[in-house]
Amino acid sequence: MSIRATAEPHASVSLMALVRVGPPAALPPGSMLQVDTDCGVYTVCNIDGELHAVDGICPHRGGPLAHGALHGTTIVCPWHAWEFDCRSGEYDLDPAIRLKKHSVTIKDGIIFVDLP
Repeated sequence: MSIRATAEPHASVSLMALVRVGPPAALPPGSMLQVDTDCGVYTVCNIDGELHAVDGICPHRGGPLAHGALHGTTIVCPWHAWEFDCRSGEYDLDPAIRLKKHSVTIKDGIIFVDLP
C-alpha cells in the first residue's frame, strides 16, 4: 500500500516537517506502508502496536521496501531480499549499513512522521 503525503511545517523545529500518514486503522499491527513525499520515500511499520518509520528505498539497488514483506520486525526488500530491522534500520548482515530512522507520532487520531 502506498500513499502520497504532503508535509506540514513543524512549529517547534523549522528544519523538520510533520508528514500526515493517516489514521492508525490504515496501518494495523504486522503491516507496513509506503509514504511518498516531495522529499523522498519512507516506509512506516506497525510492530505489535509500535509505529516505526525508516527510509523507504533499499540502499542495495533501490527497491521499494514497503512492497516487500514484513516478518516480525524485519523488512525484506522485494528485489533482492536484503533484510532490515524496522526498529533500528540496521541491515541484517552488516550493521554499518542502515536505513535512516524517523520519529512517528499520533496526533488527534492521525499518524505523522517527522521528516527533515
